Amino acid sequence: MSGEGGIVSLESIVLSNDLKELERLGTFLKSLSQPMGMDERTLFQLNLVCDELVTNIILYGHPPDERGRHAIRIDIEVAGDGWELRLTDRGVPFNPLLKSSPRVDLGMDERGIGGLGIHFVRQVMDDIRYERLNEENVLMMIKRRDQKEGIS
Repeated sequence: MSGEGGIVSLESIVLSNDLKELERLGTFLKSLSQPMGMDERTLFQLNLVCDELVTNIILYGHPPDERGRHAIRIDIEVAGDGWELRLTDRGVPFNPLLKSSPRVDLGMDERGIGGLGIHFVRQVMDDIRYERLNEENVLMMIKRRDQKEGIS
């Protein structure tokens, strides 16, 4: 929880697999931005990343008749020169890193549906790793602090 000088170093939230939980997720992230030293741009990016990934887990991780019955855990930690995020769920095995990048050079009609969210996550986060551990999907991501303003 709190480290030296009131700096928060690790916080967690457990959401149910229900789209209504996205609002609680946003409030949780916003509450961490100042204690974890995030600027507005980083908070915005992490919010979009978590929103995209949690939405995918909610929509595709479990059968639709099991909405609200499963947990999605998000851990955020201040680590080195940035933040480490870990998303854990017991949904169907799914490694988002195996999904091929969308053809962004094609028009929307030619490209097909899907894939842009994961593409966005790859563009925003500095490191992403996936493991299947103890029947759980574990997605670990690192977002480094901007070294110069305006550069990510």
